[in-house]
Amino acid sequence: MKLEFTLTQEFKEEIRTLLKETIQEELNAISSPQSTTAKDDKMLSREEASQFLGCSLTSLYHYQRKNLVPYHQVGRRILFSKSDLVNHLKVEAIK
Repeated sequence: MKLEFTLTQEFKEEIRTLLKETIQEELNAISSPQSTTAKDDKMLSREEASQFLGCSLTSLYHYQRKNLVPYHQVGRRILFSKSDLVNHLKVEAIK
């Protein structure tokens, strides 16, 4: 059994409009000053930070050693502030 779908131009435009609106809403939510709430001030472990940034632990280690991402050292522990990482990503996105 073979199914074929034909999308009308009207439907494609509607999908495109919905995607643009959704992306704009998300960008506004990220860039608004109110988006830095108490939950963003959470300190992340290396594992949590690598998941948040979408990179491997090895990559995060190299970024950290080259001072490409902000981090805090508490004793022997390395911690990453979620709000610092978000601000860093915003600055890097502008470059």
